[in-house]
Amino acid sequence: MTVRNRSNQTPLRSTRTPPDSEPDLGALSHPDAPIPPADGGPECAYCQNRRFVLDAQGNLKACPVCGVAQARKVEAMRAFSSHAGIALRQTFFNFKTVFNGQQDDILRDCLEAAQDFADHPQGRWLVMWGERGNGKSHLCAAVANHLSNAGLPTLFLTMPDLLASLKQLLDLQANTEQESYSGRMKIIKTAPVLILDDLGAEGASIWSDAILYEILDCRYRARLPTMIVTNCPLDAFDPRIASRLQDNDFVTVVENRAPDYRKRPPEEKQSAR
Repeated sequence: MTVRNRSNQTPLRSTRTPPDSEPDLGALSHPDAPIPPADGGPECAYCQNRRFVLDAQGNLKACPVCGVAQARKVEAMRAFSSHAGIALRQTFFNFKTVFNGQQDDILRDCLEAAQDFADHPQGRWLVMWGERGNGKSHLCAAVANHLSNAGLPTLFLTMPDLLASLKQLLDLQANTEQESYSGRMKIIKTAPVLILDDLGAEGASIWSDAILYEILDCRYRARLPTMIVTNCPLDAFDPRIASRLQDNDFVTVVENRAPDYRKRPPEEKQSAR
């Protein structure tokens, strides 16, 4: 059996070290000494199995070579996202831009805007608004699927699900320490990519406006990639929120004026799923 020291670094004994010999404690304590992977993942010489590396600014980043830490983030975010059911099958490829047998320019432009954001999300926001039923939620799911398949941790939430999740944590906080409200908020505010669907569907309240402002303001100041979809005109939101949603320095706003999907011919509706 391999015996490890308390720092969980290199084994004190190995098949190469006779049992009666002394281990090289200097090597064991060296900060760059490799450690065995304790997570069952692959060996990685780049991060020395630590799964994180320091970038040029001295910030801790997930190792870009083994990708273990990044994969963990993706999996953790799936645990409480709205990304389930039919959304898992909605992609850019099965988003149809044909309506009544003709190419719809608005649907095509919305598709291209979503694809562009998915290909280059860093430091950008995409805001899409318009009437119900014209494919905005499909594009949210398509972006989430594209980014998750590319290994970029992406949190996809409908606004009603987000608020219900936070409300549940507030209710449980007096009885359990399993998960904190502040911990969940931190995940939402700092997710590498956040996709918020159905903004405004929850009904305005002082509490919901405060939650939304706290999340968006944090992501706005950090320029964290964010996609937001709503059925409401942007000026209908709290002025502090509306101002951030319409900052044309880094926000792309797309109005989806396409017809309701439910009014398509049956054969087109079938092919769009």
